[in-house]
Amino acid sequence: MGVITISRQYGTHALEVAQEVAKQLNFEVFDKELLTYIAAEGQTQEDEVAKYDETALSPLEAFLRSLIRYAPAHEILGWTPGATRDSILWLPDQDRLRQEGSRFLDHEECLRLTQEVIRKLAKRGNVIVIGRAGALILQDASDALHIKLVADLNWRVMRIAQEQNLTVQKAKEKILSEDKRRSKYVWQFYRKDWEDPTLYHMVLNVGKLGVKRTAQLIVDGYRSLISASAAQ
Repeated sequence: MGVITISRQYGTHALEVAQEVAKQLNFEVFDKELLTYIAAEGQTQEDEVAKYDETALSPLEAFLRSLIRYAPAHEILGWTPGATRDSILWLPDQDRLRQEGSRFLDHEECLRLTQEVIRKLAKRGNVIVIGRAGALILQDASDALHIKLVADLNWRVMRIAQEQNLTVQKAKEKILSEDKRRSKYVWQFYRKDWEDPTLYHMVLNVGKLGVKRTAQLIVDGYRSLISASAAQ
């Protein structure tokens, strides 16, 4: 009973790799499916969760947060869920306030729910979690294998341009934007460098290895990890 987390640069076939690994290990893959579980955990709607999924605070939100916490914006780390909502600076849409039974999310609450869901899935075992800083949430789990998928920028640009029918320039802009968003999310909420290779057991170049070989290396790595843990 274990878990594999996959951090990924945009355009590295993460879902295809995860599905191939899952097929060999009889695991279940959680990517966008996590939104359903997070929504259920928070008793809210998936579209509400999607607003905050792997998204950092805006500059204004970060600044307001720093005022509430009486700390410089650059020192914002993790925080207690709900502190923003309990302040006079949190002003949800009035129409939504009138809806009976509505549950409102913000970055803090969504972060807490995401962490809770990933920990529960890890306890259940036999799962692959894509993104959402899974390697950091489960950094102390002895039966968790943490993977980073990378590829040359030009390789990713060509792939995304073809698959999404974009110009090369638009594909490059999208890739850089997505990578920046994910990196900012990890830094803002965990104060870790998303590209730091020491956060992961393996960093695999999908552009050079291909999906099948990448998946096989992950399967082999996971089996080795579990065998080593069992032998201890």
